[in-house]
Amino acid sequence: MFYLKEFFKSIGESPIRGVSFLLFSCLLAMSLTHRSWIANTIERVTPEKMVNPYFVAVVDGAVDADKIKGVLARLPGVMNIDDKESDRSRSKLNGLVAQLGADYSLNSDLMNFKSLRIVMSPSLSVESLEFVRNQVVKMGGKEHVTATEIKYPEVTSVMKAHPFYSFLAKAGDWGVVAIIALCWIISYWLCYDVFRSRSYIIEKFQRKRLVAAKSIATGLMIVLAAFTGLGIWNGTLKVFDTIILFMVFSVFWTFSMQEWRWKPTL
Repeated sequence: MFYLKEFFKSIGESPIRGVSFLLFSCLLAMSLTHRSWIANTIERVTPEKMVNPYFVAVVDGAVDADKIKGVLARLPGVMNIDDKESDRSRSKLNGLVAQLGADYSLNSDLMNFKSLRIVMSPSLSVESLEFVRNQVVKMGGKEHVTATEIKYPEVTSVMKAHPFYSFLAKAGDWGVVAIIALCWIISYWLCYDVFRSRSYIIEKFQRKRLVAAKSIATGLMIVLAAFTGLGIWNGTLKVFDTIILFMVFSVFWTFSMQEWRWKPTL
């Protein structure tokens, strides 16, 4: 209990540096004991999961487009069905025919179609998206319905080009852990002198040894035990990740196992 109190007293000597060290210690422990949760979070913030995927189905006059719309509206994950594309598509076709000259014309049957834009939820899996698309083709028949591949709004490609999303795509959950670990190392280095100065005073006047080492070890082990227990409770804990966390804490903790000389906190 003495060393745990000293851990928090040392943090209180310099609140900004101390709180930063404690915060990043908790974040590092959280990231390694809940790494699967981080991976799922990264997957949810990918561009494809933040925009609505869609496809366009062109239905000829032999198929009841309203019936298809009614069936699709009842499917989970279908957010919107828009047939406003039909008029725009007809206008484009008429424009193309007009450019070809007066000798060309289109049969009225060819102009009897509807263009349906089916917008779906980004939470759907790739298999579910393909299922909705295949259902449309199946209901109308391949000879009467043509469907595009699943598409994403153009903003998706713009988002993918951003360095943040590029980093997440390449590094994944380990990239997030590495950034937090780097911040923790910096906070440990900044808080190093706080423990050093307080340890010197106690060792000088109370005849105790390795006060800083024991204080840091006690504090970090409390953090490790707390988040390990939380990881077990949430079902996200992996033994390998816990070993890595213990090794990171231990490697830097060993630096404090020395006799201290006085050094001012500020």
